[in-house]
Amino acid sequence: VQLKGAPVLGSKDATITIVEVGDYQCHMCKLWFKETRPQIIENYVETGKANLVFIDMPFLGRDSTPASEATYCANDQGKYWEYHSTLFEYQQEIDDGWANASRLQAIALNLGLNMEQFDKCMITDDHRAQVNFNMQMSKKEFGANSTPTFVIVNTSGDWKKIIGAHPYSTFEEIINPML
Repeated sequence: VQLKGAPVLGSKDATITIVEVGDYQCHMCKLWFKETRPQIIENYVETGKANLVFIDMPFLGRDSTPASEATYCANDQGKYWEYHSTLFEYQQEIDDGWANASRLQAIALNLGLNMEQFDKCMITDDHRAQVNFNMQMSKKEFGANSTPTFVIVNTSGDWKKIIGAHPYSTFEEIINPML
């Protein structure tokens, strides 16, 4: 799986990689984030069995792409996953202003980021190409046409796809035989 600059949560040596294709304005992505992700983190990521990668597919609204870009601007300062999580915590309705430029700035400020560096990153679209690459890859490589879509891959190259915000039990049934 070719993942361009996508930060990895968990051990890079894990047997399983769970790739989530998502949009920060996707309600089902937030549901998965709240309901299923904590158990995945606890039982697979923290135990070193799996790692997690988020691939952007920002298609739901005009604020989706800047929200994705902001996570990579935060990543430049070592705060990708904190920013990622904060976006899902604060998610509201699509393009209702919750992820507009000033709110994205406020999130960066709350996370203690260097604001001059963050603002410059956002203004210059430093990570637009990466977000666009991820969007194309999620469609082409993973056949994703909705969010969330998950691709579970093991080190042997076996993979399975899960479409939608499935409960933890679905992931367990798929991941355990692949370990």
